[in-house]
Amino acid sequence: MIKISPAAASIFRKEIEKKENKGFKLRIAVMKKDGNNFHYALGFDDNITSNDEALNVDGVEVIMSKASLEVCSGMTVDYVEMEKGQFNFIFLNPKDPNYVEPKE
Repeated sequence: MIKISPAAASIFRKEIEKKENKGFKLRIAVMKKDGNNFHYALGFDDNITSNDEALNVDGVEVIMSKASLEVCSGMTVDYVEMEKGQFNFIFLNPKDPNYVEPKE
């Protein structure tokens, strides 16, 4: 299972409520590139295949491929201020070889 922080969930819910995103779900994907480096992607999608899992994560409808879900089990998606006034989504995935546990 994955988790979505309250800050990230709030942003996702606001985006899904927009007219152009009605009927879509949040798709989270992870790909291994350049050896063992994980690359994450977020987007809105209305195409669910037999290779996908549909989840309700903290009130957000999420689609993930079974392969992505396997390598993301235990991951948290958060929305944080990286630099003053600059907010980004981050992926805290203990299965990622580059994972560093947050120090807060």
